[in-house]
Amino acid sequence: MKKLFLFICLKLCLLNLCFAQNDSARITHTQEVGTLEKQQFINKYDYAFTAKAPSKWLVKGFGAIGNVLNSRLADKGYIKKAADFRIGIERKLSPSFSLTIDAAHNQTSILRDNGYADHSYYGFLDGVKHWFASAELRWYVDIVNRIKQEENGNNFSGSYLSLKVDKVWHNETYIGSDFYRTENKWDTDYFRNYYKSQISLNYGMQRRFLRYGLVDFSVGLSRNTEQQIHRHLTFSDGDNSYSGPLNRATIQESISSSQQNNWTITTDLKIGIGFADFKKSTKIPPSEIVQCIEIENETRMWKIAWPRMKLNATSQILDGSIGYEQKIAQSAFSINTYLNFSFFHAQTKNTDQYNPTNGTFFKGNGENTTISGILLIQPRWYILMNRRVHLGKAGNNLTGVYTGLNNIFSSSHWYTKNDRYTINGSYNPLFVSTGLMIGYQRKLFKNGFIDLNVSKGLVNHDFYYHYLMGHGRLIFDLKLGFAL
Repeated sequence: MKKLFLFICLKLCLLNLCFAQNDSARITHTQEVGTLEKQQFINKYDYAFTAKAPSKWLVKGFGAIGNVLNSRLADKGYIKKAADFRIGIERKLSPSFSLTIDAAHNQTSILRDNGYADHSYYGFLDGVKHWFASAELRWYVDIVNRIKQEENGNNFSGSYLSLKVDKVWHNETYIGSDFYRTENKWDTDYFRNYYKSQISLNYGMQRRFLRYGLVDFSVGLSRNTEQQIHRHLTFSDGDNSYSGPLNRATIQESISSSQQNNWTITTDLKIGIGFADFKKSTKIPPSEIVQCIEIENETRMWKIAWPRMKLNATSQILDGSIGYEQKIAQSAFSINTYLNFSFFHAQTKNTDQYNPTNGTFFKGNGENTTISGILLIQPRWYILMNRRVHLGKAGNNLTGVYTGLNNIFSSSHWYTKNDRYTINGSYNPLFVSTGLMIGYQRKLFKNGFIDLNVSKGLVNHDFYYHYLMGHGRLIFDLKLGFAL
């Protein structure tokens, strides 16, 4: 048995050896030294937003448009007044820290309670321009880890925490010399506030687009300092009753100045251009990268516009917009909707209050609240979509030039209370306007979007349309924020 087992094993070994020799005779292997260079594959979003391009400095020209109201974009000179245009430079101190210095010579600055102007609106009224400057120390919170993981270059794209100081150079003491009366009595106290400085702690996100684009979202807690000028009138006989022409010789006038401080939480949105010392790591034209992004297919999009917010002890403002767009099958048509909402609440002390019963004004304390909503329903046609898809230059998505109809519906509720009366009212949901619209929408970065359009009302609800939009006015709408 043992001999038989040994014989079988020996036979198998000989067969295996024979087959091995035959295989080696037919197959040969060679190995050569490779000549391909080391390659780096760059994510299209990383390139389009220069996330991996290293830079040590960045020259910026931008406008703070978080205070711009769409309903007033058609007003002559409004953008120049309401947007805080500045020029600055940001320099890296280390991979995580940078220092920014910017300046401007204009009339604008910080958000007012009604959202119409910046800094001291008195400079607005008299046309006086002042020098503004700010210094900001930024900490890019996650950039070191992203550099180690090769997800980011040593540059200015990323989330940050910052400490910012803002100042205006002026020493205003003008308060006027006019006299006013309320309910048959001459006013004895007049006040005027001038913005002086601000220090703020901010959290934000800065992104670059292609080589020169710049967008910066932020929310901050700020301490504002204002100079308050107080003009007090003393009547020699102690009687400030109105009984005819005023004899100024019987009035003594005193002017004093004091410092006023308040804390505010605000949001800000800056867009502009930036020039940096990017090293040319690729020769791919930016247009090809943008085209690569546009080739992605997309059938629906949720959109959240960056809100306008101001919260302090005396006033609270919140304006925002949420949208949803859905393609109709695989066509170039879609239905887009936006719900714009607004909340305003303010408390005033010792200010002019209107009495609707007799049409007069009186000094007192007041409280005002307004809540409103605007629904936009927009059938859209992306007019170049089919052609660009056919040429392979775009995907079947929601990016590009579009035209369509802009249908506006609005509703609001308001409440007013002061020392003498309380009144409230509502505008029931109603149709405001239908008009032709043309616009452009695109993805800004992986989770961002911009949507800009202009429309002209064709069929309007006369009173409310004129109240909201103005007579014969084009309706501009700009939304910039996050897309899901």
